Amino acid sequence: MFVVAIFILSLLVVWADWVAYKRYVAKCGCALCRWCTALFLIGSNLLPYIAMAMMWIADMPTMVPMMWLLTIYTVLSLSRLALYGGILLFRNNYLKWAVGTTLCTIVAWVLVVGVVRTRKDLRVKSVEIVSARLPKAFDGCRIAFFSDLHIGSLTSSVEMCRSLVGCVNSLDADLVLFGGDLINARYDELSPRLQNILGGIESRDGVVAILGNHDTGVYVRDTIALPIEENTRQLTERIASMGWRVSNDATEILARCGDTITITGIAFSRELLEHRHSASVADSLDLRPIYEGVPSDKFNITLSHMPQLWRKISTLGYGDLVLSGHVHAMQMKGRIGEWEFSPAQLMYREWSGHYTERNSHLYITDGVGSVGFHLRIGAPPEITLLTLRQAD
Repeated sequence: MFVVAIFILSLLVVWADWVAYKRYVAKCGCALCRWCTALFLIGSNLLPYIAMAMMWIADMPTMVPMMWLLTIYTVLSLSRLALYGGILLFRNNYLKWAVGTTLCTIVAWVLVVGVVRTRKDLRVKSVEIVSARLPKAFDGCRIAFFSDLHIGSLTSSVEMCRSLVGCVNSLDADLVLFGGDLINARYDELSPRLQNILGGIESRDGVVAILGNHDTGVYVRDTIALPIEENTRQLTERIASMGWRVSNDATEILARCGDTITITGIAFSRELLEHRHSASVADSLDLRPIYEGVPSDKFNITLSHMPQLWRKISTLGYGDLVLSGHVHAMQMKGRIGEWEFSPAQLMYREWSGHYTERNSHLYITDGVGSVGFHLRIGAPPEITLLTLRQAD
């Protein structure tokens, strides 16, 4: 998905650069200006291909510098496209350059803020989940939920993990849930130092976690030296050593004052991996074995890394609350009044925030880390504080 988007953008930018060069630079009488401009345009358009080569040749340890190359490319490319767009709007020579440079400056400023500030601006979102099926003893139960940490792509993993733990602990949650994608590719991204930090998350009912697509080992290039199954096993053991309970197609019962609710975690199967960005992934997927023996008369919270499974879960009579990540709002989100929009809408029916249907709730977090580039626009990293309420 991300590779396709970068490829399409690169084709558009190359075409726009060629048209702009022929129209405005090639006619310039200064040979030095022509050569410098040509070298800049060629060099900037090579950045995504250099980045992809780094990833495919040198494997995931190069993720951070690769993402920096893509970040620089994105800032330079979108800023230039804004400049070209402004130039094309007007015929008046002075006006078109004034508008073009203004648009270029605005776009560049928004992108730089997304790199320097927004991607590090960890925030807490508070959401109330009201359900008639919630037992009275759990009315007011506070759940801290976060997802998609992507440790291997964090530029300052220790700092971000410390901020995350401090923020979660300050919420005084009854339960902490993690929605998958703790790492980017290899289990050893979760180093002993980070294990010690993340193991400091505290709540009365502990931490329950599931694995996401990046946790399964499929992004490891050398699967002979590190088989997929071994990567997943090692990561699961490291997560468990932090005191987190890893739930793979399993359900646990949470009891309070004689009342109970159930918490189900959906593992990331091979079928999900093959269709992880598909809207129809749930059509042929049989989730019934996951809920076998789980009482359907109990309020159920399901952790599903992919939000596309929500309706399938609800149809089975479970998932009073489904918690997901995966989408990140594609790390770009805008808002006009109450209306939010994102490129993620092109691929996902539900892509960010709180949704309800047939008395079932879905919440999709925008995640904590980043993938592809070190950039978040209007979609800062988040922790969600969910408060369960019994309907009157």
